[in-house]
Amino acid sequence: MIYFDYAATSIKRREIFEDILNNFNEYNANPDSLHKLGRSANKILEDSRQKLSKVLNLSSKSIIFNSGASEGNNTIIKHFNALGYRILCTRADHPSVLNTLDKLNANVEYIEICKDGRINLTDLEKKLGENNSQGFSYEKTLLILTLVNNESGTVQDLDRISQILKDREVWLHIDNVQGFGHMDFDFSRCDSMAISGHKIGGINGFGLLYLKDDIQNLIYGGQQEKQRRGGTSFVMGAYTMAKSYDKIVSERPLVKEIKEGFIRDLKKNEIPFEINGTLEHSSDHILNLYFPFAKSDLLLTYLDMKGICASAGSACSAGSLEESHVITAMYDKERAMNSIRFSFGFTNTMEDVKYTIKTIKELYDRKVGEED
Repeated sequence: MIYFDYAATSIKRREIFEDILNNFNEYNANPDSLHKLGRSANKILEDSRQKLSKVLNLSSKSIIFNSGASEGNNTIIKHFNALGYRILCTRADHPSVLNTLDKLNANVEYIEICKDGRINLTDLEKKLGENNSQGFSYEKTLLILTLVNNESGTVQDLDRISQILKDREVWLHIDNVQGFGHMDFDFSRCDSMAISGHKIGGINGFGLLYLKDDIQNLIYGGQQEKQRRGGTSFVMGAYTMAKSYDKIVSERPLVKEIKEGFIRDLKKNEIPFEINGTLEHSSDHILNLYFPFAKSDLLLTYLDMKGICASAGSACSAGSLEESHVITAMYDKERAMNSIRFSFGFTNTMEDVKYTIKTIKELYDRKVGEED
C-alpha cells in the first residue's frame, strides 16, 4: 500500500511506540499522583512540554496539552465569541473553524483569498480598519490564521501579517497543524496557537494550545494543566508528539525530493495537470493537483483499487467525497471536482511516485481512448 495522505494523519512511527512498550511501566500512572510512578510519568509529561515549547520558541508555562487542534480552535473561538468579538477568517479554513463559527452564529467577516490561496492583505487591512487621530477604527477582533492550509498546502505570509497587526490590539490565533515540523516561523506576534501531534507521527487524540494570556476554559475538571484544561493528562500522547518533532525535521529533504519528483514525472509522462496554488508559497509535504480529464471521485477510486491512498479534501469531512471547499474558495466548484491532494511523508519513496504516476497515466490513456 502506498500512502500519500500524510496531511490527513501521519503513518505512526513504530520505533517510538516500541520504546514506550519497552518502558511501559513509566507511562502507567497518573502524572498528578504523588507516588514514584506518578512522578515518573510527570517527568515524561513535563520534559515533552519543555521540548515542544523550545522548538516553538515559546514559554513552556503557556503550553496547554489537550486533545488536538480542533479542541484548541474551539477553545479560542468559543471564548472570544462569548465576549462579543468580531471574528476574521477565510472560507478556506479548516472545518473545526468554519463549522464552529456557523454553529455559534458568530459575528464573522471573511477575508478574501487570492488564486494562490494566500490572504488578500489589502482586504485584511481594510477589514481591520483605518488608522486615524483617535487610533484604529475597529471592533474587538479575533483573527484566525491557518498558517499552512491542510488541502492546498498554501503558506500564509506570517511576517507581513504580523507587521500589519503590530500596532493593533487584535488577538491572532494560528492554526499551525500543517506547518508544525515542516517549516520554521517567527511566532513573536502570536497570541494563541493550536497544533495536533498525529500529523507528524504522534498518537491521534493529542495536541497542544499555546496561550499568551489565560482565557476561559473549554473543559473544566481537576487541577490538570494548571487548572486551564480538565482531564487526566495523556502522557503517551505528549511523548510521541515531542519525540516525532526531530524526526520530521530531518525528513524535510526527503519530502521535498518526493514532491519535486512527483511533478517532474507527471510532466515527463505528458499527463495534463495544473497545480492548485503556487509552488513558491506552499509546504513541501502537500501537493494539490487539478486533472482536467477525470473527476476526483473517479481518480480516487482508481488509485485506491491500485493500492494508492490520496484524498480530495479534508479527512475531517467524515469520509465525504464532496468537492474541496478550499479549492472552491480559491478557484471554483468545477475545478474542485477535478482536484486531488497528495501529501507526503517518511515512508514514501521515488518508486512509490513512479508507480502512482504510471497508474494516473493508465487512467488518462483510457479516458483519451474513450474519446477517440
